[in-house]
Amino acid sequence: MPEIRVNGTSIHYRIAGSGHPFVFTHGGDLDSSSWDSQVAFFSDRYRVITYDTRGHGRSELPESGYRVDDCVEDLHQLLDHLGVERTYLAGLSMGGYISLCFALTYPHRVAALVLSGTNCGPVVDWLHKRGHEKAARMRAKGTDAAIRYVRAHEANVDRPDLTGRLSEIRVPVLLIVGERDIITPRRISEKMHSEIAGSRLVELPDTGHKCHEEQPQAFNSIVSDFLDEWANPKF
Repeated sequence: MPEIRVNGTSIHYRIAGSGHPFVFTHGGDLDSSSWDSQVAFFSDRYRVITYDTRGHGRSELPESGYRVDDCVEDLHQLLDHLGVERTYLAGLSMGGYISLCFALTYPHRVAALVLSGTNCGPVVDWLHKRGHEKAARMRAKGTDAAIRYVRAHEANVDRPDLTGRLSEIRVPVLLIVGERDIITPRRISEKMHSEIAGSRLVELPDTGHKCHEEQPQAFNSIVSDFLDEWANPKF
């Protein structure tokens, strides 16, 4: 897995396949391996790029912590390094928020956006509370994995509400939510769907928060059909 230093932090990434770039950004407390089923499927047609966001997997955790804005700039500099001018961009949960924020900050770099289990605003109350409780326990442990969780939680809850900016998005957007997702309930995706002109919302039945891992075949098929029908990037 190659490594590059961007934005003052070492980031590990992986590339598979060739064709139009397709970047996947994982959720909080996960790493790029969570997209393995998508890499195997989409690398037949696309240049698939996965990476560990700062503080996750094999990427560096800054001593002072980080903010979501740092993760957005990491992605920006990674794409510059790889010579990617415009890409399909998919993200899960916190990775979906990073992807959404990236699309709003650098709209000319995104050809289509796939947001799975993504909340554009503050985390839901129960998750905020549970996260704080777990972070307190993790601080007491003091292990590397524990500190990484704490930093990710801090970045996730200390983020701007992007709801008021959703109407700025002009690229094709696919929203995917699991029927049993309690971290980002359907009502959140419905709100985003109503604010993003021309967006598509798909619910996967009998599925929780990690749709791409719980039902990879269905997830991959939905995303593939969406890109075939709606996305027309010019690289």
